[in-house]
Amino acid sequence: MPNLYVAHNAAPEKPSVLHNDCSIVLLVQHNACKLKNHGRFGSDFKFSGDGHFQKHLKSGRRYFSKSRGLSVSCSLVPSIRELTDARVIYCVAPAMGHNQEAHPESNLRVPAIVSALEKMELSPAFRGSEVLELQSFSPASVEDIARVHAKAYVSGLEKVAIMDQASEKGIIYIDGSGPTYATATTFKESLLAAGAGITLVDSVVMPQPSTLVAASKSSQDPPMGFALIRPPGHHAIPKGPMGFCVFGNVAIAARYAQHVHGLKRVFIIDFDVHHGNGTNDAFYDDPDIFFLSTHQ
Repeated sequence: MPNLYVAHNAAPEKPSVLHNDCSIVLLVQHNACKLKNHGRFGSDFKFSGDGHFQKHLKSGRRYFSKSRGLSVSCSLVPSIRELTDARVIYCVAPAMGHNQEAHPESNLRVPAIVSALEKMELSPAFRGSEVLELQSFSPASVEDIARVHAKAYVSGLEKVAIMDQASEKGIIYIDGSGPTYATATTFKESLLAAGAGITLVDSVVMPQPSTLVAASKSSQDPPMGFALIRPPGHHAIPKGPMGFCVFGNVAIAARYAQHVHGLKRVFIIDFDVHHGNGTNDAFYDDPDIFFLSTHQ
């Protein structure tokens, strides 16, 4: 049974791979199914002139496909053999530009985990072919994000970078969200974080052969996908951000697995001190996705 592990919340002062705000996506039953039309979420978001992002809610590859603009610099493209031999395939997206001084959701967190993995001898340098880092992957497309989040929210966040509406400190605070902040690079880096999850879904479940082909069809024991990314995502609701989270990375990966790969069932395990409310809301009415949250 292929699985995807997304870790995106480890405090820099106590590096840990298994920390709060982590989710596992279990991609169950690799069978094609009839895709459902889930419709759009209704919302209206506005940026105010004082550098705050105000929300007004209404009731209511993929490295082997088309290009999506921004991408991580490429080193070596893994072969089919490398993907098949690996026990863990992982991507790193630290979002170094998405940062606010003294904020607990710091850009030091992912580097702290990478350092911890090296010290624990869990990196490719120590594990050889068992651990494979994908160093070339594309960001998620707006279409990918819009399967989970309202398009008005996505386009509003994009305007932060395009219109440069940040305050003097380069920070926009999103009202009523936790507080959640955004910088001029937050939108692109959030797309890249979501793209890492999508890339790993492709890596473990994609059936057709390619230079970068998934390993699930070539092995009885497919590898685990591990996304070491930020900004985090499990509090982000369909209509907007919440609790330091920008886009629901796990939710986006799960929805992508449904729509692109035709997975019939997806099991998401969220382990954290807090409830993964955003992921819960995204799939509350979807009988094909089971969401389990362990929290205080």
